[in-house]
Amino acid sequence: MSKVKIISWNANGIRTRIKNKDTDPIFEAEPDIILFQETKAEYEKMTKKFLNECGYNTYFLKGETQRTGGLATFTKETPKIVKRFFNESEDALGRASVLEFDDFTLVHVYGPAGTGNKAKLEEKLAYFNALLEFAKKVADKDVIIAGDFNIAHTENDIFDLDTKVTFKEEERKVLDELEALGFVDAFRLFNDDKAYSSWKTQEAKDNNEGARLDYFFVSKSLKDSVKSSDILVDIDSAKHAPIELIIE
Repeated sequence: MSKVKIISWNANGIRTRIKNKDTDPIFEAEPDIILFQETKAEYEKMTKKFLNECGYNTYFLKGETQRTGGLATFTKETPKIVKRFFNESEDALGRASVLEFDDFTLVHVYGPAGTGNKAKLEEKLAYFNALLEFAKKVADKDVIIAGDFNIAHTENDIFDLDTKVTFKEEERKVLDELEALGFVDAFRLFNDDKAYSSWKTQEAKDNNEGARLDYFFVSKSLKDSVKSSDILVDIDSAKHAPIELIIE
């Protein structure tokens, strides 16, 4: 496998990020694949000049509404197959896509927040149970699962344990089960300390009071191919920082 760089970012409105040039540092880094979550945009409303000149193949999934959800995947290599979901449920609309390349399969995810009431949590767990079922089928293949999971996995992934918002046992168990299938949290191959990729406010970011909700999970077969995995905290303008994975 040649070197592949992937950057994933919950952009919280991709058109605004492009208009304000917030995405420039990401494109200037020349990743092979860029994953955007919470795009809040339909392909038809994207700037055609930008899409024509960005140098990437682009694949979009609209969210539940124009104000929520949505995925955009930018790739230099044309995938062999692009699937809209990792299961057949329409409930996954705007929250999952699967792209098969020559060297690996990429699962692009944006997990539901699961907050507010019991129904929302059940919706979130149903989404991740579907992901786990898919992961079981492909665990022995070269697979990368990436995006905003909306889950803080361990105590080192969240500043305030008492928030309970993204640190419920039911949610954390999802990532425990994903690791039990052999998938590896790429960032934790290089960093055992507290680290965050999401902050509620700029003040919280300045005080480093956040949560790590964004992940690259790689299958066991790809573990030794991971060269680096970082949180790009210097790129501002959204509540999430981009994350980067390099494999070779």
